[in-house]
Amino acid sequence: MDNLSISKIFADVAVLMQAKGENAFKVRAYSRASGAIENLLFQITDIIDDTERLGLIPGFGKAIIEKTQELVRTGQLGLLDRLNEEVPAGVLELTQIPGIGPKTAMAAATELGISSFEQLAVSIESGEFESLPRISAKLSKAILRHTLMRLDNGDRVGLGRASKAAVQIIQEIQGRCPDVEHLEIVGSIRRGSELVGDINILAQSEDAASVIDAFTTLSICREVVVHEDSTARFSDRTGLEFSIDVVPAAAFAGALVHSTGSVAHVTTLEQVALAAGLSFRSNGLFVDETSELVSLQSEKEVYERLGLNFIPAEMREGSAETGRSLSTDFHGVLKYDDIRGDLHSHTDWSDGLYSMEEMIAAAEEQGLEYLAITDHSASATVANGLKPDRLIEHSNLVRSLDSSTSSIRLLSGTEMDIKLDGSLDYTDDLLAGLDIVNASIHSGMDQDEKTMTGRIVSAMRNPHVDVICHLTTRLIERRAPVMVDVDTIFNTAVATGTVLEINASPERLDLNADLVRKAVDMGVIFVINTDSHRTPQFENMMFGVQTAIRGCVKSNRVINTLPFLEMKAFLELPKSERYEFRFSRD
Repeated sequence: MDNLSISKIFADVAVLMQAKGENAFKVRAYSRASGAIENLLFQITDIIDDTERLGLIPGFGKAIIEKTQELVRTGQLGLLDRLNEEVPAGVLELTQIPGIGPKTAMAAATELGISSFEQLAVSIESGEFESLPRISAKLSKAILRHTLMRLDNGDRVGLGRASKAAVQIIQEIQGRCPDVEHLEIVGSIRRGSELVGDINILAQSEDAASVIDAFTTLSICREVVVHEDSTARFSDRTGLEFSIDVVPAAAFAGALVHSTGSVAHVTTLEQVALAAGLSFRSNGLFVDETSELVSLQSEKEVYERLGLNFIPAEMREGSAETGRSLSTDFHGVLKYDDIRGDLHSHTDWSDGLYSMEEMIAAAEEQGLEYLAITDHSASATVANGLKPDRLIEHSNLVRSLDSSTSSIRLLSGTEMDIKLDGSLDYTDDLLAGLDIVNASIHSGMDQDEKTMTGRIVSAMRNPHVDVICHLTTRLIERRAPVMVDVDTIFNTAVATGTVLEINASPERLDLNADLVRKAVDMGVIFVINTDSHRTPQFENMMFGVQTAIRGCVKSNRVINTLPFLEMKAFLELPKSERYEFRFSRD
């Protein structure tokens, strides 16, 4: 059982306790423990028998330590089982919707019999939901928007959660099968899809039986669904399914292309292969007449054998990219190695968990050439946003650290709130003294489309606002995007010289790939940032790059692919000259 699973269980305990109206101190204790476990840089299972070390974790008193040990050692938590018996079904599910707290969820379940997203949507649409305390027509409408998003997601989970689970599977298989030659995460995770239905692994090994046996006895395996000679599938305790296919070395390249998908892309390749006298199957590429395996060394060779240029994994979503590959080699499309810096990060000056020095060191370890420290502005009170005097102190410290650091360059900045009326937290004079100004929506997310669009456009017209961050404010699996006229926003970005962020946090991926593709067509320039609040989150840059590739972004459209001095020169230009500058460099 990993930290994420344990953290989720303690968070559920806190919600159910609050729904029952239990002691607020107990509720906070479990909520705090959940957060502490999620933020640990090591697996709590590694120290589960060391009561003294457990006691050093923030919020870990005697009761929390005992409950953690019970959970890890038995896989169960009696307290959670009891709460689930005492609280109506559906309460936990309902609290996943923004606007529905534990008490409202309890009332919805007990008074209206609501226990699912489907029933919630019906109740809202009928007007019944507004009979509950503190539920206005406006709030009810906003809740419906988030509920419909969850219904549309179905059983799929976010890319970040799926990727973590896949990496853990890979690590455990490697530990148990050290002779396995290659293990690759494939399917929708490899394509960078924001929502994942199941987790797929491809293994290269001449001993398929050993790999299959190891896979079907992994620690998270709850029920084996398929167990065959070279393939297997199981589900975990949450119902999420995992599959593996094992192929020999000669078949691996072809199997890698096939298992990466998507279904539409693979179907097109199968048709292309058939026309060339070949058969493209899940276990490789074969000569159609003789069923002889075509031995290939790389995915590039697979595409070449089919008469196509190599197509990046993230682009393999349909048939259009296959047609395009006949005339292009996708040479200019962004690659992970093109990224040189990160222009959006947070420290313990606002709502980050680590000091500037620790965040800088982590960015250096990731090989970044430059980093912008952009803590929140004053309106973000829940994030301990900086008032003007603290912003000046913050900026001075960043510059002091920049002068003492040789391997990474630093920029002073802010992530500034765009207020409800479109005004900004800081004066122009204060903004002019910063290296970079990011502006974001963090409040009033249920405003109508016209108001929200005008609010963002107003910020973009400010001469000091360099970047609009996470434009739609969505949280994958949790919060629907705001209503905004993206055509107006994208046109304004180009007209004002404002950069748009592709936020790499797997909880956001905002802009999403579809909007990125539209923005590319309209001439927008991007920055890809991690929005890191913790040191491990710099690793999330890969998710932003995947999203950019899915949106067909070329490296010359991303400002943090520039060397530091060129990127700094870009930011120092009047906004009206920036787009011309960027394209003149490529």
